[in-house]
Amino acid sequence: MKPLSIRTSLTAWFVGLTVLLLLVFSAILYVCVSRSLHTELEKRLETTAKGLAALSDWDERAHAVECELSEGLAKQQEASHPEMSQEIWDWPDKWRVHQSGIAIDTPLPDGSFGEGVDLIAGPAVAFETIDTLKGARRLCTLLFYSPPSPEDLEDLEFHVLVRVAEDLAPIHAQLARLAGIVAGLALIAAVVILIFGLLISRRVVRPLKKLGEAATEIRAGRAVQLPKRGTGDEVDDLSEMLDEAFSRLEDALQRQTRFTSDAAHELRNPIAVIQNAAEIALRRERTTEEYQEFFGDVLSTAKRMGQVVEALLLLARLDAGQAASTFEKVDLVAIAHDSASAQPFANGRVSIEGKSPALVEGDENLLRVLIDNLISNALRYSGKDAPVNVAVENGEGVTLRVKDDGPGIPSDAIGRVFDRFYRIESANPNASGAGLGLALVSEVARVHSVESRIDTSQGGTCVIVKFPSAAENG
Repeated sequence: MKPLSIRTSLTAWFVGLTVLLLLVFSAILYVCVSRSLHTELEKRLETTAKGLAALSDWDERAHAVECELSEGLAKQQEASHPEMSQEIWDWPDKWRVHQSGIAIDTPLPDGSFGEGVDLIAGPAVAFETIDTLKGARRLCTLLFYSPPSPEDLEDLEFHVLVRVAEDLAPIHAQLARLAGIVAGLALIAAVVILIFGLLISRRVVRPLKKLGEAATEIRAGRAVQLPKRGTGDEVDDLSEMLDEAFSRLEDALQRQTRFTSDAAHELRNPIAVIQNAAEIALRRERTTEEYQEFFGDVLSTAKRMGQVVEALLLLARLDAGQAASTFEKVDLVAIAHDSASAQPFANGRVSIEGKSPALVEGDENLLRVLIDNLISNALRYSGKDAPVNVAVENGEGVTLRVKDDGPGIPSDAIGRVFDRFYRIESANPNASGAGLGLALVSEVARVHSVESRIDTSQGGTCVIVKFPSAAENG
């Protein structure tokens, strides 16, 4: 099943929740009105029953209960409430004292009715709904006790049972009208809500659609400013995040394009050297010494290519975030000593200053690559027999300084020396290198969240990398 679009989902949720609220409100309104109408009817029935009980009195001559309701008042009640039925019974003899209206076609309660009720404090009242051929009726049954009067010794006590019933049809008719009105209003409201939901969803989705249309216009090497509404809302935040993401992608694409072009250019020369040497060697028969000379050139060029390829692979792993392992405490002084002793053409030119241990949190292999490249780069460009000083200062953090006494770096080139394949030929025209040493230093520093910088204020070149100490990292 195809998932719903954002606009359809938003409209469906808005309309569904609003209609649900309308249904709940309508149901609560219907129940409240129904309960109010039934309560009002029961109060009217109870008031009528109490009035009839108050009109009942003991007749001394007849020695029975009589109803003092006048004929005129009885006719007036019948005219005002023609659907009402009234009965008065002498209790518990079950002798009917009075009846008006339609006969109540339901048996009288049994003799236990009213037991447990203090009739002196008030009558016993019960309600029930009875079904007749003409429809449902609400019946109020009231048991009334009249105690003897202290002033009249001949007055006797008596009980009367009063029953008053009224049709529920008027209430049902009112509830039916209310249900029809509520249903009609709910239908109109649902249509309005649907239209309103469509307008809201369209207004919400429109900026996203514009963002999508602008994003489709983005091409390599072509910047597109994503639209913003200027309200500072979530859509503007999304637009800014997309702008930043596309900017990073554009920058990465440009770096990749430049890197590929530079790598191809850097590898083209040694390949041409190898090919040229092989072609010259194959033109005629050569002596063993000549072949050895050719093979020596090929081997030297192949080693240079291998170094370039290794550097390129490491840079690719650093770019992909695959070269960093779990960091641990590493002694920079120990690594510096190992690196200096492993340099093939150092000849005692590298001096190490620093008290061991100078611990930092990092990847030992990557830090060795960083120091190896700094020392070899300094040896390469400082000139023959020139000293190279490596200082590790353990104070507020650990600072690594690698300084040479070479010609230094021009001020206009300092900002580019960490770029890949960038070389300053004027510094040492005879120095071999692919221009990847300081690029590797910069990438390793980035992996360790530190910054590498160059200082030429005291002559020569000094590369400075400052690490937080292992103690500061916890």
